[in-house]
Amino acid sequence: MSGTRRFFSQPLLHFLLLGALIFAVYGLVAPGSETEQEQSGEDIVVTQQQLDRLIEEYRATWQRAPDPDEIEALIDGYVREEILVREALRLGLNQGDTVIRRRLAQKMDFLATSAARSQQPTEQDLAAFYADNEPYYRRPGRIAFEQVFLGPTADEELVEELLANLQKGGNAEQLGKRTLLPFRMRLSEKARIDALFGEGAFEKIEALPLNEWQGPVKSGYGAHLVRVTEYQPSEVLGFELVREDVVTDWTQKRAQEIRADALEAMRQRYRIVLPEATQ
Repeated sequence: MSGTRRFFSQPLLHFLLLGALIFAVYGLVAPGSETEQEQSGEDIVVTQQQLDRLIEEYRATWQRAPDPDEIEALIDGYVREEILVREALRLGLNQGDTVIRRRLAQKMDFLATSAARSQQPTEQDLAAFYADNEPYYRRPGRIAFEQVFLGPTADEELVEELLANLQKGGNAEQLGKRTLLPFRMRLSEKARIDALFGEGAFEKIEALPLNEWQGPVKSGYGAHLVRVTEYQPSEVLGFELVREDVVTDWTQKRAQEIRADALEAMRQRYRIVLPEATQ
C-alpha cells in the first residue's frame, strides 16, 4: 500500500474529516454571522465548587493532591469538555441517542434519590416505618447439630446399634460412614443447612428434640442420625438492634415515593399520544 493510500485509510483521519464536515454544515445552517456569535458568546464559568470536585476526583484516583500545573490541566480539561458538550447539543447530536437518553433519565432518577437522602427522618418516622414493616426485621430460626452419616439408605439393625452406642456415650465422630459433610454444624439458618444437606433438611432437623440422638433423618445424600445441640427460634429483632437497617430502608422507600411523585408531576405537562393499535 502506498504512503498516500495508507494515510487516507487511517481511522483518526476519518474522524477528523467527519468532525470538520459536521462543523462546516453547522456553520452553514446556524443562524447569525460569525461576528454576531462572537458578540453574543456564552460564558463558561468554572466555580470553586466545580474546581474542588475536580481536585477531589484527582485525589481519589492518584492518592495525592494535584500540583498547580495539574490543576491548570484539570481546568483546561473541564473547559474542553464543556465546549464539546455545548457544541454537540447545538448540533442536536443528543437526539435519538439511546445511551444519552438513558443516562439523562438515570440522572433525573439520581436527583430524586439525592433529595430523599438529604431528608432526615424523625424518630417518629422511623418508629412508624418499623411498625409497618415489622415482619421484614424478623431473624430466621437457627439450629446447631451433630450428625452421623448412615449411607444412602438406613439399615434398621445398624440404626438401633448406633443409637444404643451413642446413648451410652460413644464417640459420634468415629461412628457411621465416611462423608464430606460436616459432623458438627454451628448455629445456622435454613438457607445454609438446606444448601449443604438438601432442600427440606432444616425443617426435619428443627422438629427434633434437643440433646437427643434421633433418626434416621433423610437428607439429599441419604440417612443420618442427628442430635440438635442448640435451637434459636425465629424472632422479630428489636428496633434498636436494626435501627441502621430501618434508616436505610426508610430512605430507599422515600426515594421511590419522591421519584414516583416527581415523574407524575412531570407527566402532567405532556399529552401522551399512542399508536391506534395500542389504544
